[in-house]
This record gives sequence, structure tokens and C-alpha cells, in this order.
Amino acid sequence: MRHQRVAAHPYQEMAAEIAGQIDSGELAPGTRLPSVRALAKQHEVSAMTAQKALNQLAQDGYAEAVSGLGYYVTERPAEGEAPADPATLGRQLAELQSTVAELRARVEALEGRS
Repeated sequence: MRHQRVAAHPYQEMAAEIAGQIDSGELAPGTRLPSVRALAKQHEVSAMTAQKALNQLAQDGYAEAVSGLGYYVTERPAEGEAPADPATLGRQLAELQSTVAELRARVEALEGRS
């Protein structure tokens, strides 16, 4: 079982809750996680908070984003095993860069309307 950290933000609490469900086997590898909107509604938070929780799960190796399909629970490595191979890390980095670019464009569009 993974070391549990104290959650300081709502997205961290959400990520920790879902990670606990994955660690306990309640959510099996390959299971599709709820959408950003569904998580936001379920936890009564903003969509951005739900997205950050899913990003945290992906960063921690609990989930993987599949473009256009959502987030899926990943196979957990055994204790002491590397969490992800370089190809997976490269793909995750590319997805994060894409998300940052999209968010940057949204912010610029919003600032342009002010």
C-alpha cells in the first residue's frame, strides 16, 4: 500500500479518496473513472478542481488519460517497481503540455474580453 499524504486542497482530497479505492481493489485496473463533470457534481466542486484531481491521479500513476475517452485506472506496480516507463512518461508529459497550451489559450481569450 502506498504512503498516504495529508491532503491540503480539495483536489488532493479527491485524488486521495480515489487512490484509496484503487489501492483497496474497489476500482480495478482498466476501470473508467467518472468524467470531470461527473466528479465535480459528485464532490460538489468546480470542474477545474475535478480535472486537477484526475491529473494528480495520472501523475501519481493511478490513472491514465486516454485522449477523447477519459481516465482509466492503471495497473499498479509492485512495491519497489518503477511507476512508469519512459514512453508512458513522455506521453503524459505531452498530454500535460497540451492541457497547459489549451488553458493558456482560454486565459488569453478571457483576458481579451475584459
